[in-house]
Amino acid sequence: MNKLHNLILSTIQNPASPTWFPELTEDLTNYGWQQLYREYGLQTDNYSADAILNNGVDNKPNKTIIALEPSTKALYPISVYPVPEKIASMYADSGAKPYSIEILHNSTVLQCLQEALDVLAEIPSVYETVSRLVNSLHILQPEDDEFDISFSLPDIPFSIFISVPSKRMENDTLRVAEAILHEAMHLQLTLIEQCVPLIIETEERYFSPWKNEYRHPRGVLHAIYVFCVIKQFFGSLLAKNQSRASIHYLENRCNIIAKQLDEINSFIECPYFTNSGKSFVRTIIAL
Repeated sequence: MNKLHNLILSTIQNPASPTWFPELTEDLTNYGWQQLYREYGLQTDNYSADAILNNGVDNKPNKTIIALEPSTKALYPISVYPVPEKIASMYADSGAKPYSIEILHNSTVLQCLQEALDVLAEIPSVYETVSRLVNSLHILQPEDDEFDISFSLPDIPFSIFISVPSKRMENDTLRVAEAILHEAMHLQLTLIEQCVPLIIETEERYFSPWKNEYRHPRGVLHAIYVFCVIKQFFGSLLAKNQSRASIHYLENRCNIIAKQLDEINSFIECPYFTNSGKSFVRTIIAL
């Protein structure tokens, strides 16, 4: 633990490291798997969101819909699973529902998801980081294809839930790639916080321009982190050969995120950061 603790500190304080911390993720996820094995007896070969929800027991194992991997790179695949019934019930009012397996196999949804992985793989260290953190990906069908929904849960450490438009749309792959990266980075920061506390507990709330509401400092810090990662990733994509529509989308998202980060700049002085938290937030915002 001391070795991992020191590795985290050296990484999150290193201004030369990409914000997705590719040099940290392997050790961090190994720690996460050790914790899961101790608590539930789960490893990569028997892990599922259902097993976490049922205290280590999955009554319907081996139900992968498909394992997807980037088409042009020899990188780890990411497995797509049905949305657990308990999760579907919990988020029934969120504006999204699970796709049926039949629709997934007879629509363009998986094609869009495949292309989103190709987008992530344009920066290989981004895809490698994401694929270590995301053991299972669950696809949601949005009520409106123009709006994206995604979430992850701290108690389910290697699973993410994202919406994919039911039909092909301009820049849909960039939207889905952003959602995958967004949720993977939430998982990563949760693992970091298990080893190195960044926030001191408090009842205080701070305004989040992303949620347009007041949130616990931890929630605001998570938002700052994931959007700093997305901004840096999209900036890296802009340096590569992109279509005119993609360039416009990427530049627009980077500008929007930059404005949101400016809105919340005073949060850096929040008194509820640990010393490690202060170093962390100042480093990622400066990148």
